[in-house]
Amino acid sequence: MTTLEAQLQQKNAQLAAIREISRAIAEAQDLNDTLDLITRRTTEVMHVESCSIYLYNPTHDKLVLAATTGLNKSGIGEFYLPHGAGLTGWAAEHRQVVAVTNAFQDVRFYRILGSGESKFPSLMAMPLVSRDRVIGAANVQTEARHDFSEDEIELFRFITELAATALEKAQLVHAAVVREMHHRVKNNLQTIAMLLRLQMDQEKKLAPHDILNETINRVLSIATVHEILSEAGVDKAGALDLIRRMSNTISNNMLNPAANITITVSGDNIELPSQRATSLALVANELLQNALEHGMAGRTEGAITIKLTGDKGRLRLTVADDGRGLPENFEMNAHLGLGLEIVRTSVVEDMGGTFQLGPNPRGVGTLAQITLPR
Repeated sequence: MTTLEAQLQQKNAQLAAIREISRAIAEAQDLNDTLDLITRRTTEVMHVESCSIYLYNPTHDKLVLAATTGLNKSGIGEFYLPHGAGLTGWAAEHRQVVAVTNAFQDVRFYRILGSGESKFPSLMAMPLVSRDRVIGAANVQTEARHDFSEDEIELFRFITELAATALEKAQLVHAAVVREMHHRVKNNLQTIAMLLRLQMDQEKKLAPHDILNETINRVLSIATVHEILSEAGVDKAGALDLIRRMSNTISNNMLNPAANITITVSGDNIELPSQRATSLALVANELLQNALEHGMAGRTEGAITIKLTGDKGRLRLTVADDGRGLPENFEMNAHLGLGLEIVRTSVVEDMGGTFQLGPNPRGVGTLAQITLPR
């Protein structure tokens, strides 16, 4: 291979790395993945042994190690540079490039104990600046002493400019996700508090064990929503999957293993926003608990069928059992317990839907049906 061909191959590799980092800017969602991609690809394209990124922590006014390919990875999130300390800190403070052949002899050198940096004599560092604000700094290091060329400095400058944009975007996404998480937690804690207040106001007094068991099932229903959201990494949850998991949890908590009572879930896996999915989970939880507590009370066998269907305009959830049915002279407005009152309030008042409860058309048992606008 000629010198020209070797140079061309190297330039192609550099361009490929830059394209990949550019894609990270467009797709940046997860901060850690973005950091890992930038450090890994920079190490490869610049033929160095280490690339590290430090992010600025304004609360403590220091640069914290966020990603690295050559330093001790156990120090990520732990190792830091005080304001202006070290060659990398100096680059961030002065917004200038630093490129030295022997970092250990430079008066600006700052040793981070346990980092493993003692095997890297040569270092080049640059600030990460986005919209005229320093958000961190990056450096590359080599095991053999190396004089960084103007081409290498220019390439690293271009990469750090791209990286700063990608990292700021990923940080903004991360901050938005954290705010959304806190908002959801607050809403769900308010929901749980409301359910407990309703429990206290009930005229029918239950044993402490029963109260705790019902409350646990309600909290677990909310937890199921967040489990699905965390797995999917999005703000929507598949309603059928949610109901199926919730029914498995309740059956494990409430059913006698010796009883032959089956719970079948079927229908359309409709995606719902997190808050609506949480409300639906509570509704399905109450309807299933009601079917088990009342329809299947004292029975050793039976069947409960849960079905979810949807079209363009509405969503329908039915819970049918072949149990003992409703009491004689049952009236919706007069005989609702706490669980069904939660259903009525959530469906009718909160979600603008309808709630019906009556005999199972198949002849035995009870049929509960809710209809919601989509």
